[in-house]
Amino acid sequence: MDILITVGIFPPDIGGPASFVPKISKYLINKGHNVKIICLSDKEHLDYKDEFSVIRINRNLPIISRWFKTIVKIYNVSKKSDLIFVNGLGTEATIANLFSRKKVIRKIVGDPVWERVYNKKLINESFDDFQENKHGIFISLQKIIRNWSINKSNLIITPSQHLKTFINKIGVDNKILVINNGVTIQETNNKVFQNSIIQLLVVSRLVTQKNIDSIIKAVKVMENEGIILNIVGDGSEINNLKNLVENYELKEKVNFIGKIENAKLNEYLSNADIFVQASNYEGLPHSILEAINYEIPILSTEVGGCSVLLNKGERGYIIPLPISETGISDGIRTIINNKKEAMSKAKVAKEFLNQQHNFNMNAAIYHENINEMVN
Repeated sequence: MDILITVGIFPPDIGGPASFVPKISKYLINKGHNVKIICLSDKEHLDYKDEFSVIRINRNLPIISRWFKTIVKIYNVSKKSDLIFVNGLGTEATIANLFSRKKVIRKIVGDPVWERVYNKKLINESFDDFQENKHGIFISLQKIIRNWSINKSNLIITPSQHLKTFINKIGVDNKILVINNGVTIQETNNKVFQNSIIQLLVVSRLVTQKNIDSIIKAVKVMENEGIILNIVGDGSEINNLKNLVENYELKEKVNFIGKIENAKLNEYLSNADIFVQASNYEGLPHSILEAINYEIPILSTEVGGCSVLLNKGERGYIIPLPISETGISDGIRTIINNKKEAMSKAKVAKEFLNQQHNFNMNAAIYHENINEMVN
């Protein structure tokens, strides 16, 4: 079977789809399918060496030019494909498929309209409030296009019940299937709390909704308490965050790692003591799943799919809403002052991961539905 996967971010980008798509592609290839990937990429990564068949489109092109180029590329590849798996570039893929007319499986990991306008600071509403509230013509039109595009899918997959509810609420009545995000469960060389300096780790796109600035401010609050913050990732807020670190005189306390290969990321996971996620919304973040795989204590907002992972604090520690540096710093201190409890929660989380978020088990469900869709 020939499968086209469309995605907005792909390695060396950091983020959930950039983590998921290479893994599911490898799984499908091992099952005998031909997989091609169309993604957006920064200009400097257009010649990035991939182990897959990847077509990269410069995300920094003028928007109309990029849209047209992306639609044409998707159409040309999808003509020779049996199925389109949409994990990003949803509107572009839908327009292209008006002409190629292939079966479409779409994975919904959030609301691109909310994320776009929130990160541009056009709104200050929660994910759920945004769905209920009325907006001006500019945002309302984007919502209409979003709903139309999603409705054109033959099957919709979400990684959490919360996202399934979101899809239902916007009036989509296609078949919706919840398949948990997963990781390859492995024994890890965990080094939590073995050194006097506590290593905090953030793995994230650096955009407004992730509230990395609040984490940095929490480090400022605790600058004399023996902690270091490592931030893995890149994004539109990078310069603002670096300026914040400089203004707070935290260059010795905060390290910007940038985009890195998985092997290097594993080194940071192996040495982290606390994983921090302060996002306003998450579908079901791969980064937290990877941290749980390394049995790192989790400090996170209880939003979207994270609420299931944390289970009211049974499997991690909760940052209260609204997000603040005080809430984050208090959470970090709680973990540091209760290390034995934190490590126990991390083990419980790893057991849950093995039961519900085993990648190979969940990938088999994807494969079964792909075969049913085409055959």
